[in-house]
Order: sequence, then structure tokens, then C-alpha cells
Amino acid sequence: MEVLKVIYLIYTIAVSSCAVSHQPPAVVSTDCGPVLGINSPAFVFKGIPYAVPPLRDLRWTPPQALSKTGGSCWKGTFNASTFGNTCIQRNPDDSGEIIGSEDCLYLNVWTPTLNSSANLPVMVWIHGGSLQLSNGNWPTYSPTAQLANLTNVVYVSMNYRLHAFGFMALDILTARSAHKTSGNYGFMDQQLALQWVQKNIKNFGGNPDLVTVFGQSSGGTSIIGLLASPLSKGLFHRAWMMSASPVYNKTLVEASKDNLVFLNNTGCSDINCLVNVPADDIIHAIPWNVYPYWAMSDQMDLPVRNYFDGAICIVDGYVVPEPPFDMWKQGKGIDVPVIVGTSLHMLDYYRTTSQEVDFEPSHLDLNSWTWDTYHKYVHKYLDTFPGNLSAKALELYPDGVESGAYQYTTMTSDLRVTCPNNIMSDILSKYFKSPVYRYVLTFWPYQPVNIVGIPFQAHYACHMWDAIAFFGSISGYYKPTKGDQIFEKSIQKEMVHFATTGKPYTQSWKTYPTSIGLLTTNVTAVSSYHAEMCHFWNENNFFNYAWIN
Repeated sequence: MEVLKVIYLIYTIAVSSCAVSHQPPAVVSTDCGPVLGINSPAFVFKGIPYAVPPLRDLRWTPPQALSKTGGSCWKGTFNASTFGNTCIQRNPDDSGEIIGSEDCLYLNVWTPTLNSSANLPVMVWIHGGSLQLSNGNWPTYSPTAQLANLTNVVYVSMNYRLHAFGFMALDILTARSAHKTSGNYGFMDQQLALQWVQKNIKNFGGNPDLVTVFGQSSGGTSIIGLLASPLSKGLFHRAWMMSASPVYNKTLVEASKDNLVFLNNTGCSDINCLVNVPADDIIHAIPWNVYPYWAMSDQMDLPVRNYFDGAICIVDGYVVPEPPFDMWKQGKGIDVPVIVGTSLHMLDYYRTTSQEVDFEPSHLDLNSWTWDTYHKYVHKYLDTFPGNLSAKALELYPDGVESGAYQYTTMTSDLRVTCPNNIMSDILSKYFKSPVYRYVLTFWPYQPVNIVGIPFQAHYACHMWDAIAFFGSISGYYKPTKGDQIFEKSIQKEMVHFATTGKPYTQSWKTYPTSIGLLTTNVTAVSSYHAEMCHFWNENNFFNYAWIN
């Protein structure tokens, strides 16, 4: 009997292998030549180049599109079966290690059909990671073939230049620029990838007139920049930003002065030297821990008065001509339907020991906190401000609710992210003709999770969980509960409906500020969320201390 089982198993594997081998090849024409993808379970095309590698003299220049006439396209059929290089960065799990390559401008496509007349909605994913980490195909934090089949949507993601390679502003870079600016190269990469979508996505079954950009954390911040950039005109038609950083006002002049620390660290004084510095040395020269530093670890805590980090993305005068809020108020933004989302708890995590210097809050283990510890740290930070603000804050976030750690992270999340995103939503809704929607994620994971190298100590409604759920990736962290499965389906239904129609699925979820959607296993529309708390933070000018990229 056991022999028969073995024979049957071998037969099953053989039949399965034959079936795969006889699937029709997934070949699609693009403006640079045909690409060969994978035909199972949906059509997947990995690592398609969308720009000339930004190496040597092309370092710190706008990306150059591939061109047949210019000889930069591939010959024959491009094999799109493996993901392209990750953009060079510090390893999220070990900041002492450097991973990736400068040759990293690749994109990926997941589609349920190659019928060019299908005209499916297209959703373009912009990954987060503080504009310093991750890529467009990070496991559990990117689209999948299963998602494409399940939602009947074409998904695209891209890698874009990060940290110093993607966002360095310096006078010597400005001097050689045709537009007399520097910085925001990563945003130009994103825009070039969106141009590629406009030119090619129809052949992948997508509708180039129905493109939604969606991004989380600094991916959401990227979308703020895209919504304020005249270079984005016509490239997308909906925008969904999750946990974006709405403070966006650092000027080219200010950033160029801040970044002299970086230039001094390289030992260079001219552009010829700078473009030849080894890539690893560029990363080591970044002022991670020299104020105003790029690591931004203090943003995991309540703020200290007059202590502000350096900005990575800036108002460069070209990609982003003016601060986004000013652009929108003047009617110069990309006026499309927008959904603005944040999580109830953004900050309830700690970093591993090797990353303490760069990312660690000053109080590691939130799980060990007492209510006295909670009071201690509220006073430690807010007492640097005048007006006895800590006493009022402790009234608004009183003892006895869940735990001291819960209340501290709620307070910090409101101050740093939730309330500032309300202000941004107010401006968008007032000056955009298109509808603007706002939600707060209130769904808790079943257990504490470790996402993209970040271990969340508690299972509150945490940072990134809306993106993870949309991708259907909760199973990458633990066996999903029935509630987890319902939540995944709910957020997918809401956002695919938005990508298709410009409004969410739940009809009671009205535009902001009429209502805010609370996202759990369904959507509950409420008239406000933490209104008294946000009024307190806003009237005391804490918007200036919101998260910044």
C-alpha cells in the first residue's frame, strides 16, 4: 500500500509539472521591447527596468527613461522572472550592514489578465521605510499574484532611490542641475515609473486612465509630494495615503545647509569627487546621528521643545515648487479623490539592540511600564514647553485606560500623526474639488507582530497593519483569526471600490470633515475622532512636531 502511495505521489508531481510547463508563455510588449513573465497563479512580471541605471555621472540627476533610439533598451525578450536589485540601504535588521545596489530602478507588475481591452483598475504601490529602507517587493509588504486575482486589479510597484542617493540637496549638486535644484530624485523616479505605467499598462490588462497611487508611511509622504508636483499631472487619478508625514516645508536652501555635514563627511569639495565616492561610503557619510540628523529616532516619542529633525524630502522649487499645503490652497495641486488613513497606535514598538543608537526611544520596554512611568515620561518631554501642558495632557489621556504604555503611545500617535493628518485632510477637503476621505485604523492584530524588521510589543492597531491587511499578508505573521480574515476582505473591498469609483464601498462613510471611518472588520462612520485631544495639540502649535520625512 505504501508503494502505491509513493507511485501516486510521483505521478501527481509529474502531472503538476507538465501542467505548469504547458502554460502559455506570459509575453507582453512594452515600449522598450517584449518582457517574459510568470504565468501562475496570475501573471507576474518582476524587475522590469524603467530607467537607465543612475550610476557615476548619473548619480544625483533626474532619472533617464530607457530609449530604443538611445540604445538603452534591452535586446530580444527581457526575462522578468526575478525581482530587480533593492536600492542600496542599511539593512533594516542590522544597521551595520549595507544591502542593495545603486542600480535599482526596476518595477514589478501583477495582473489577472493580459487582455489589452480588459481596462482593469491599476493600483501603483509606493513602499514606505522613512525614505531610507525597503523596496517594492518586500515580503508581506507588497502586492501578490493572489491579490491581483482576488481583486481583479492590476498592481505595480517600483524601487526608487533612497536616503542620500534619492534625496540629497547640496549647492554643488544644484550648480550642475539644468533646473538649478537638487534633492527629491526619489520622487522623480516614482514619476518616471508612473510614466511607464501610462505608456505600457494597457498591454498588461490595465486602464491607464484609472490609476491609483497608494503608499504607506514615507510612501504616503511621497504621495503628498506627488499631489503637489506639476510633473505628476495626468499620471494618476486617485490617491490613498497611509500614515503620511504632513510636515513638508524644508526649503532647498535650508536643506543644503543642513547637509553640509554629509559633504564634510565625504571629504569632497567638488562634484567630480562626489560622484566617485563608493556607495557604501556615501551611506556612512549620512548624518544619521548628527543633529539635525536623518535617523529621526525622537519621533517615536513625545517632542522636546525646539528640537526638529532634518528633512529628507524638501521643497526643491522644481519637483515640489512650493510647500504642498500652499500649492493646494492656490489650486495648483493634482486634484484627484484622496483617502487619508492613520493607525490608532503608530509608535508602540522598540528596536533591537544593534539599532538603539539610530531608532531607539529612550525607554525601551513599554511592557514593563507602570502608571508612574507613564507620568514620568509625559512630564519629561512636555515640561520642556511652557504652560503646564503635561497636566492637561494627562487629563485628556487619563490613568486606568488599558495601560500606561497604551496611553503614552496613543498620546504620541495623536500628536505626531493622527491630528496632523486631520489638518492635512482639512486643507485637502477645502481646496480640492475632488472628494477627500479620512479613516483611523482601529483593528488590533491577534498578537504582537514583527513587521519589516520592526517588532511591535503590543497588539494594538499598529503602524503598517492596514497595508499588511490590504495585501492579504496577515498569514505571514500568525494564523489569521476569523476576524483577521474579515478585516482583510473589508479593507480590500473598500479600497478597490475607491480605486474603481473614487469613493469607498461603505455609503455611510462620507467625505471629510463630515465623517471619519473607523476601520475594523467593517467601517463605522463617526463625526469626529479624538477631537478634544487634537484641538489641544493644534492650539498649542504641536503640528510643527508632526512626523517629518
